[in-house]
Amino acid sequence: MKAWEWAVWLALCITPLAVAAASLGSLPDTVAMHVGPDGTIDRYGSKYELLRIACLLALPNLLLMLASWKAEALFAKGLVHGIDDPHNLRVLFLVLGMIETVIYAGIVLSFGRGVLAG
Repeated sequence: MKAWEWAVWLALCITPLAVAAASLGSLPDTVAMHVGPDGTIDRYGSKYELLRIACLLALPNLLLMLASWKAEALFAKGLVHGIDDPHNLRVLFLVLGMIETVIYAGIVLSFGRGVLAG
């Protein structure tokens, strides 16, 4: 992988943690951690639990980064089908990582919304 790809992957892995850390200052000490199917909050937790959740949300990007790093080896072993080039596989992984990061940032930012709204 090229240096810019490593930089992008590093940013994608750190973004959920950065968003969670940035949101800690504006959150109350206790935030809603789970909302039931009927829309009622059924679990509260410390705002610092968001950092643990952000680490879990960054894990799939870390795995995609490792798979992207080994794209040539995956091709050589015949484990990739439907994509004709290792470069295209790395681009696919990068796009998936970007989509996941946007979704994860939204998830982390939504934790405090219910508590802040009332």
